Amino acid sequence: MSLFFVDTSALAKRYVAETGSIWVRSWILPKFSNTVVISRITTIEIISLLARKQREGILTAAEILRVRNNFFAHVQTQYFTIGFEERMLKVSRRLLLKYSLRTLDAIQLASALDAKQTLGILPTFVSADTRLLTAASAEGLPIDDPNAHP
Repeated sequence: MSLFFVDTSALAKRYVAETGSIWVRSWILPKFSNTVVISRITTIEIISLLARKQREGILTAAEILRVRNNFFAHVQTQYFTIGFEERMLKVSRRLLLKYSLRTLDAIQLASALDAKQTLGILPTFVSADTRLLTAASAEGLPIDDPNAHP
């Protein structure tokens, strides 16, 4: 069993077929007995991603509904969710000053660092964002990029 912290760019690959989807599905499904941790903000980012995919004509309204329902069922039953707590504001600010990150990426990384403290296990940080992976690695987290697994 392994512990993975998965940001939105990587988690979306479970639900929408794209580069790295097969690899993500090779360890994220419950039958593989891994612990999958996400940030609570991922629930907002996934909706944003799905809305964009619909606007771009990549997904239909019916597909969006199916993916959204599956995702929220998985949030309840398959993922350990890290809430966005006050202590993480300080960590997010530090990360923004130290690395070239977007706001939500800093929150994702702060959530992963919080997961490490909360669970007492070093998670592998999984993201399709190279800037975020660079920062996660610099913070001492093992990293993996689903785009490196076509």
